Order: sequence, then structure tokens, then C-alpha cells
Amino acid sequence: MKQEGKVAEGKNVYLAYLKPEMVGAAYVGWLNDPEINKYMEARFDVPHTVEKVREYVGKMHGDPANHLFAIMLLEGGKHIGNIKVGPVNGHHKFAEVGIMIGERGVWGKGYGSEAITLATDYAFKKLGVHKMVAGLYDNNVASLRAFEKAGYAREGLLKRKFLCGGKYVDHVLMGKLNEG
Repeated sequence: MKQEGKVAEGKNVYLAYLKPEMVGAAYVGWLNDPEINKYMEARFDVPHTVEKVREYVGKMHGDPANHLFAIMLLEGGKHIGNIKVGPVNGHHKFAEVGIMIGERGVWGKGYGSEAITLATDYAFKKLGVHKMVAGLYDNNVASLRAFEKAGYAREGLLKRKFLCGGKYVDHVLMGKLNEG
């Protein structure tokens, strides 16, 4: 059973399991916004609706291999984005991580790297994960910096894998080992 309330807390943000009732117009608006979703595969499923997103969040909430968290500001409790850990590979003990900071007014404040650090620590300490991995478009500079700031290293590159903005871009593979 996934715990209620805060699962991890940092200096500026905390993580809480995202539940279907937390999905509203603002969250769905992020997914439909071309500036916010331009590096997300979910951009191909637009338009998103509250009903579709609640259904997805419900599936994630009920799936023990996936952990979808709301990123919340400590001051005021505002939902500013989401971070997903999963699926967790139970045999090899690794998991993928993906993040979306949807609230434009908080971009560039370090909340993404803080959320990545919190989710990674949660995966290492609570889920028993040995390694975290992430895949990013090479032109997604903000995400690359956030992952590097959170201690992830570039481990590989798949040349011109994704079509983004009319041109092919590289797929950067990043990882972090649980060395604690």
C-alpha cells in the first residue's frame, strides 16, 4: 500500500503520491501545453482530458512497480509538477525516473533537481533500488542540468533517435548508482 501524505521532504519541495482526485484543470493544462510537453512522449496523446489523466494516475497509483509523485512546494503546498519512479525492475533492482515541472512560474529555481534527488533517495532507501536511469532529449538543457545537479552522470548516447521540432536529436542516457 502506498503511503499517504509526504513521502520525502527537501528544503523547498516535498513529494506525495499523486492520486486521481489531485488531477485538475491546471495539471491537464500542463500536459496540453506545447512549451511544457515538448520533450515528453505524452505530447502525442493531446488533447489530454481530466478523465483520461485521472484514469492514468489511478493505474499508476494501483501499480506496485510504479511510483508517481506530485511535486509540492513546502511553502503553500502548491502542486508544481510530477516525478515518476518506475517501472521498478524487481530482479535487477533498477528503475527509470522521469520529471515534469508544469508550473512555469517556478522554472529555473532548482525545484527539479531537488525533486530528482528526493525521488532517487526514496527509490534507494525505501524501494531497494540499486540504480536509477533516465533518458533525455539532448536539447532539453534544463533537464540535463537538473539530473547532473542531482548527481546523475551521462552514461550513453543514442545518436539522432528522436524527432523534435522538425529535426532529429540525440537520446542522452543518464544514471546514478546507489552507493550508500
